[in-house]
Amino acid sequence: MKREEEKKKTTFWSRVVLIAIAVLFVGMMIISSWGTGWITSFRTAKPLETLSMQYTIWDENGQVILTTDRAVYQTAVQNGDPVFYTTTLDIQAGKTGNPAIMGVPAYNPYLGEVKFALLGMEADEMGIALVGLHAGETRKLTFQFEDPLQTDFSREEFNIVGGNFSTSTVGDWIPLGFSETPIVDFPDENETAPDTVLRMARVMEKTDTSALLGYRYATADVSFAEFPR
Repeated sequence: MKREEEKKKTTFWSRVVLIAIAVLFVGMMIISSWGTGWITSFRTAKPLETLSMQYTIWDENGQVILTTDRAVYQTAVQNGDPVFYTTTLDIQAGKTGNPAIMGVPAYNPYLGEVKFALLGMEADEMGIALVGLHAGETRKLTFQFEDPLQTDFSREEFNIVGGNFSTSTVGDWIPLGFSETPIVDFPDENETAPDTVLRMARVMEKTDTSALLGYRYATADVSFAEFPR
């Protein structure tokens, strides 16, 4: 009787082990069919990891200035925003000390193909915002640097950089030319320096003799599609 009970117990546990092995085998087959995607879904961006950053930058009024998103660009053009369409930017997550002015290739329906003046301060903060993100996740940030990025132009200077002082009003946008150093470029009328990069500036205040231009933007969305292989 004892032997029969022991035999039944042995048979029972043997079946349990076989079932467990079968379940484990099926589970491994399912996981292998997923590839490595299930692993990378838990991975987040680490400091100094080079990523291809997708981004959109807005001004304080919600107008789109620069974007890698074609749909956002097309909508912004229809809305009359001073928008430029650009490509993704290879950047090290969390890195600071980017060049003061970074000329990124961009397109505007009125200005054509240009280099847009992305500021190193902006790139620094966007790169920091990438740290800890999953691939495909988006993070919104408000720029925190202290520089108000405003400059006062006389009537003559305003006209030299391409504006029309007589007809311009507060809220108007004009493109400013910059060199690869953080100094506003004043080329001769109808002349563009070879290394000029552009940045949109808005008329903040205006008197009979001068205009205050602001070229600081407010917020940005950052993301990346995938990790480098």
